[in-house]
Amino acid sequence: MKITIKPKILVVEDQMETLTLIMLLLERAGFCVFGAQTGADGIQLAKKEEFDLVILDVNLPDKDGFEVCAWLKQDFRFIRTPIFFISGLWNEEKRRRALELGAADCIDKPFDAAVLFQRIFEHIKALKR
Repeated sequence: MKITIKPKILVVEDQMETLTLIMLLLERAGFCVFGAQTGADGIQLAKKEEFDLVILDVNLPDKDGFEVCAWLKQDFRFIRTPIFFISGLWNEEKRRRALELGAADCIDKPFDAAVLFQRIFEHIKALKR
């Protein structure tokens, strides 16, 4: 009997419709998904669980995604964890800041689910090597 462990993904997105959609899509693809609508709630989940990948909205109601990313990257458990930023309001300064903080990818809203999955699978696969 082979036991497989589902990769765990944390999604931090303040818009409930977008959060629900991403979580539903990821769950249907076989991931174990946790969701939060604020940066503080995302950090609380990260204190309790380790994640294989994190998807962060840039604009959150309390802390922005950059603050959450900086916190995650200071925790040794998340140093190698891919972090994807997602936003509908990208500019070069925001993209540069995301990459400087250690983001693995920057996704535009609205997003193409196929592209999002391709990028997620690439990063999850790379972690298993």
